[in-house]
Amino acid sequence: MIEGFMVERLNLSGNELVLYALLWKESNKGEKVVEGDYTAISQRMGITIPTMYNCIRKLQERGYVEQVEKGIYRVAQVA
Repeated sequence: MIEGFMVERLNLSGNELVLYALLWKESNKGEKVVEGDYTAISQRMGITIPTMYNCIRKLQERGYVEQVEKGIYRVAQVA
């Protein structure tokens, strides 16, 4: 679910916004990090792997997501 602050504060495109919301939701289940590979996440979102890669890269550049190690991401809690 996309939260209001995500729309108002983050200035993300459609796929970036959906991806951040997905990762944010998963990270708020008591975990500080989210595990997932590009294939699984892209399939869940219904986008291609290159699109997934570009979205992750843009989220990382903006400081919203940090790659801890391959397939493991820490999501910035900017609410």
